[in-house]
Amino acid sequence: MSIRNKVAIVGSGIAGLSCATALQKVGFNVTLFEKSRGVSGRLSTRINEQWQCDHGAQYFTARNPTFNDEVARWIKANVAKSWHPRLMVTDGVHFAVKEGETHRYVGYPQNSAPAKWLAQSLHVESQHTITGLVRTADKWQLMSKEHGLKTENFDHVILAIPAPQAAVLLKESAPELHGLIAGIKMQACFALMINVQQTLNCDFDGLFVNHGILSWLARDSAKPGRLDFNHRYPQTNNEGVNHTHETWILHANSEWSELHVEDDKEAVAQQMLTAFKNLIKRACADEIQLQSYQLHRWLYADCAQYLTCGYQLDTKLNIGLCGDWLNGGKVQGAWLSGLLLADQISSTTELVSY
Repeated sequence: MSIRNKVAIVGSGIAGLSCATALQKVGFNVTLFEKSRGVSGRLSTRINEQWQCDHGAQYFTARNPTFNDEVARWIKANVAKSWHPRLMVTDGVHFAVKEGETHRYVGYPQNSAPAKWLAQSLHVESQHTITGLVRTADKWQLMSKEHGLKTENFDHVILAIPAPQAAVLLKESAPELHGLIAGIKMQACFALMINVQQTLNCDFDGLFVNHGILSWLARDSAKPGRLDFNHRYPQTNNEGVNHTHETWILHANSEWSELHVEDDKEAVAQQMLTAFKNLIKRACADEIQLQSYQLHRWLYADCAQYLTCGYQLDTKLNIGLCGDWLNGGKVQGAWLSGLLLADQISSTTELVSY
């Protein structure tokens, strides 16, 4: 008989995957429940027939030694690479080189690659939107929107999801934890993916924008491995001649996104396109030759004020929380949050036989 405790993790972003990996490594029996068709959370990539685009987290850094070791593991597995973009910053009129020594990394050949690689060794139940937690004696059962009440009993439940979503699940099942996070405000972000029929002559691959409705724009096709994907699917004009095309990503700032969070998506996309065209015209005088675009709304992209506790754990109910919003934000914060929670659970839990 294996000596394991059964753990349910809701959410398969980097925090959930990190927590699951660490717990499984020391003998826990872990199942991840993900509402989408695949893993990765906000470290996501939209893949279409002829182009791909990272529309969530744009890159990540590794300032913590433990996370730096994990990134080195990803690089060795060929699912991440260093990215050395030409970066600039603008106030909407003037453009200046972004100074700094920051070492940036991206997933390879798309930002979702590290998450997918981690998930290969884990048990993930996709398309399970968890709507309720049911406590029976000292065990947990999960209610799924798509599949109803799951009959499997779990010793621990971990919520690796944004604070507002976690608060809904905790209101009845864990009032104390609910009280700790009920007031946490998370902010939206609109992401617009754009495919253009040209190579823009801008002197940057990423632009930090400090004025107007945009906060960031980047030449996604300038990241490692992205052109390989694009070249597999050459596009043609009306005369059947191949032409160069690039994929760009725009992020609206959180204040504007919150203000327009329920607006018509096409209206939002057009305003972001106009802002992009104006910036590009100022930067390099190019006129945009638009091929296609897609809008995505991240409802919980950012936190008004990140917590720094790392994680939360109710040892009486065996229910925990992890995520970037508990650990200062960013991909590194998410991964470390999951690891910290796993370490705490494994150090305070006696594994029992099933």
